[in-house]
Amino acid sequence: MTSWLTDLFAQQVGDLPVEVWLEPCAGGAGAALTLLDRDAINEAWLVDANPGIAAFWETVVADGPALAGLVERTAPTLDLYDTSRALLEAPEEADRFRLGYAAFIVNRCSRSGIVAPTSGPMGGRTSNGDWSLGARFTAGALADRIRHVHSMRGRLRVHQGDGIAYLEELGDSGIADEVVAFVDPPYIREGNRLYTKGLDESGHRRLADALNSTPARWVLTYDDEPVVADTLYPNRRVLAYDIRNTANKARVAREFAVFSDNVDVRGLGTPLNGLPATWVREHAA
Repeated sequence: MTSWLTDLFAQQVGDLPVEVWLEPCAGGAGAALTLLDRDAINEAWLVDANPGIAAFWETVVADGPALAGLVERTAPTLDLYDTSRALLEAPEEADRFRLGYAAFIVNRCSRSGIVAPTSGPMGGRTSNGDWSLGARFTAGALADRIRHVHSMRGRLRVHQGDGIAYLEELGDSGIADEVVAFVDPPYIREGNRLYTKGLDESGHRRLADALNSTPARWVLTYDDEPVVADTLYPNRRVLAYDIRNTANKARVAREFAVFSDNVDVRGLGTPLNGLPATWVREHAA
């Protein structure tokens, strides 16, 4: 999807230059970092409600070389994994560096990479399956990636907090015309099980109200629950597309992309090359 998002961002034209890529549910921030790396965007703002995730990105930006050095010296163990997950369950007991490192350990050593109390160690408690605890912990490559992201720190802003509030405040910010928001919230079916900071029904409604009222451009991705197109965004363009999904079990899943009326999607291909995509609603009501 990142190539598609790159093209989408590049063709947005307004009275003011489009300068900022905002991810109010940042998580792994894959889209933002890839777009920065390609110089497709000028600046990325990352917001996440999860203290561990926000602390990780804060640490990469503020103290990336030290974090990278620690990662290079790390040999994953179950004791380290358990200690790290315990810190995530009591984030107020750790400084930001330790909390960010703990989030990184849990992400790299958990099934699916989900940073949440429901996470389990890769390979299980005995590590006798097809995957060992350190199967995704390539220390040298990960350290190099941290250093590279740190090198872009002048173009990154990181905040811990309520991402929806950032969307709610865009209308009065004076910069709405310069922002494209890419919103990838906890999904309706799986979000509250997979994520520490999920959204209940009122949260999904609040997100919809914020997006439907903001003058900023936005693209939203969701699971293909009917409530998305029918109730939360009944007047917006909605594209259904297939995606290879490994967050729960490996499969091809169906997702929705929802677009604000002022996002120009003319001439763009489908989000994931080679997989089907069809318009649920091609024109805004």
